[in-house]
Amino acid sequence: MKTALKENKKLLKELIYEEVNGKPIYYKNYKLVIKGKKTLEEVMASSSLQVRLKSELSYYLHTLLRNKGYVVLVSEIGIKLRKGGTRSLDLAIYKFEDYKPYKNSSSYLPISPIVAIEIDIKAEIKNQNFMDYVIRKIEDLFEMETLKVIWIFTSPKIILVANKNNDWLIKNWEDEINIIDDVNIKLKEILGGFER
Repeated sequence: MKTALKENKKLLKELIYEEVNGKPIYYKNYKLVIKGKKTLEEVMASSSLQVRLKSELSYYLHTLLRNKGYVVLVSEIGIKLRKGGTRSLDLAIYKFEDYKPYKNSSSYLPISPIVAIEIDIKAEIKNQNFMDYVIRKIEDLFEMETLKVIWIFTSPKIILVANKNNDWLIKNWEDEINIIDDVNIKLKEILGGFER
């Protein structure tokens, strides 16, 4: 019995996606892992569309921003919040000079990106409205000096563009979105350009 309890505690720790105010936020469907109905990998993995979005966006943005003094990071970037806790990001754009001291660190980053890009929601939010989670995460990033959060939803296909000191916008995948400086994208074109 003690062994099973110990294994469950270890598993629960592995199922933590983020931590806010000392409370864990678990991966979506984490309870199915505990019940043995899904594997850890199944709840942590991204869908094919989510992976394509991350891949195409990171490639496209890296190509455009590399010579402008920015670095584009991808794949669950861990950010330490000033008030304690952690957040994870799908894509993050940093000024290279800000990121440089941490480029070989094996810890969560203590600095937030200038622009954060999220794709869907990987957190278990059954006890709250999904927009409450989205807004709370955006506010946490703004407190850390992120200037813009772009949240891409795959169903329905919309994009929330949250600017720290400006209006928040809801856009379609066909619309042009400003990422940073003079770099704009049309998500549908980026995805369409790679389809064969």
